[in-house]
Amino acid sequence: MKPDLFSRRNFLKRTSFATLGAAASTGFRFPQPAEARQLAALGGAAVRRKPFSSWPPVSPELEKSLIEAFRSRRWGRSLQGPMVGEGLVCEFERRFARLLGVRYCLATGSCTQALHTALHAVGVGPGDEVLVPPCTFIATVQAILLCGALPVFVDVDLETFQMDPAKIEPLITPETRAIEPVHIAGLPCDIERIVAIAEKHRLAVVEDAAQAHLALFRDKPCGTFGQIGCFSFQNSKQIACGEGGALVTNDAQLAERSYVFHNLGLSPRQQSVGLGTKYRMHELEAALLLPQLETLTAEIQRRHDNAAYLAKRLSEIPGIIPQRLYPGTTRGAYYLFGFRYLRENFGGVAREKFLRALRAEGIPFTTMYFDQLNKQPFLTAVLSSPGFQKVFSADRLRRYHERNQCPNNDLLAEQGVWLPQYVLLGEKQDIDDIADAIAKISENKDHLSKL
Repeated sequence: MKPDLFSRRNFLKRTSFATLGAAASTGFRFPQPAEARQLAALGGAAVRRKPFSSWPPVSPELEKSLIEAFRSRRWGRSLQGPMVGEGLVCEFERRFARLLGVRYCLATGSCTQALHTALHAVGVGPGDEVLVPPCTFIATVQAILLCGALPVFVDVDLETFQMDPAKIEPLITPETRAIEPVHIAGLPCDIERIVAIAEKHRLAVVEDAAQAHLALFRDKPCGTFGQIGCFSFQNSKQIACGEGGALVTNDAQLAERSYVFHNLGLSPRQQSVGLGTKYRMHELEAALLLPQLETLTAEIQRRHDNAAYLAKRLSEIPGIIPQRLYPGTTRGAYYLFGFRYLRENFGGVAREKFLRALRAEGIPFTTMYFDQLNKQPFLTAVLSSPGFQKVFSADRLRRYHERNQCPNNDLLAEQGVWLPQYVLLGEKQDIDDIADAIAKISENKDHLSKL
């Protein structure tokens, strides 16, 4: 017999006697179990009727820190070098480095800036190639293009959504300078295998850990395996200041090169020594970040624990496949919770109708990062620009387009669904609401085609 995943017993258990009594006393007819089981998109009662916790956080501690920084009138960072001198930015760099167990941290205005800075520091330049996964944010790729280099896309492993190490070596050429792995959704990629391949071929590794704050692989933080790791503090991230980013490294030379590049080509001694941008974080951003460091570890652990419970429940629903963790993952940061929707288990109905039903049940989601970056028009536009045409021959660009195929990622683009990180900060009941909503849709799969 098929299991009743959204059972009458669960419905009654989720409904308090106080609520039922109040409904009766006011004449309100509480939905009967049969009505509750009907899809909300088709007129039934939604599983989730209240909002999840809001993000980013607002607290008296953040307000106090921001006001003090504002009243200080010192809004720009100290220019004495990474982690050197006074100021909130320097203090943040010191504390974030200590949290990750690294020697150096450099705060920037965004993770895109951190990635561009890091790639420049390891020597990526015009004519080079950088290996990168197609399932990521556009900034991962834009940072490569900003260096005048080609992003070479490595197809994903369908179960983990991550760059597949088995597909890396056939793509390495004499022009390959670096690998830029991504810990997508804040879950560790197969980073040890990737680093081993990079060392074998003498390639640099710049980790895009934008979503992976305090994620651990074999108890070691993501972002600390390669030469440089980069993080984001954009508004939706687990630690947020609107924008903002940082890079971390244990290499003193790379730290100084990064500092120079992000500081108009000026060294920590304010001598003009090379090419530079202006990618500095300011004090008001650091003022928002510092108080959040106090609660970050506990919040990341809560997301990890809730995600494990949700994955267990969803794995019981036919056609819902949670994103798999690699063996060796100690903790996921879960910026997103990912799963695959297999339409063959839902009467062949396309993902869009499943998502319409999920939204009606009160569950937020996104399909961002399933954009098949290797096929986006911006890539063709950039590679057709006069600057790139001067650096890359027509024959090389033709061969590049021919080998730019990622069939697993194409399938993931049709199947993938993300849940945002803030839904994982609640109680067990909040997680049950998510699982119950998806189970309800599964039990109503014969009605999805009506949407």
